[in-house]
Amino acid sequence: MIFLKSLLFWQPKKDWLVWFEQNLLRKKILIVLNYIIWLFFFFISYLLIKKDANVFWQILIATIVAELLERFLKNKIYWRRPLFKKNDDVPPGLVKKWYKTGSFPSGHTIKAFYFLFFIIQYQVFSVPLFLSIVSPLLFFRIFIGFHYPIDMFGGAVTGILVWLLSKWIIFPIFLTNIFKTIFNFIFFIK
Repeated sequence: MIFLKSLLFWQPKKDWLVWFEQNLLRKKILIVLNYIIWLFFFFISYLLIKKDANVFWQILIATIVAELLERFLKNKIYWRRPLFKKNDDVPPGLVKKWYKTGSFPSGHTIKAFYFLFFIIQYQVFSVPLFLSIVSPLLFFRIFIGFHYPIDMFGGAVTGILVWLLSKWIIFPIFLTNIFKTIFNFIFFIK
């Protein structure tokens, strides 16, 4: 039992957050690594919606449900983020109120998993490439002290459940066509 707990709540011995905050370039890298995943998810959303406009509604519902679940669970504060156990503070450039709640589950991981399953469902992007881009960004969050491995596991399970809930959603064709017209106009698609 002690081994399992030490595995689920593992953290590196070195305080990498302090190391990143020791110079300006590393501080900027920390911020970029925290937010770059959202740009990648936007790109994946674009590919998914371009293939099938109804996916917009599935992603929208998945995102709303994921945010509500994440906020609900994090407000329970099952445990605090590892960075606070090390007496670190939330780095400048990150939204402090998002980090003051509990650490379970990882919101980044929730989104990564439902996007992974949408990619598998609609075959719009290489799964190995997706994993090779997303995995280091998620593991970085453990090393930096934003999450424990158990938070990632909880995020993975939640992400799969969110995908299962939203993958069957089909909006009326007239709404999907309206959205498709707007999407095509915005992205200059003929």
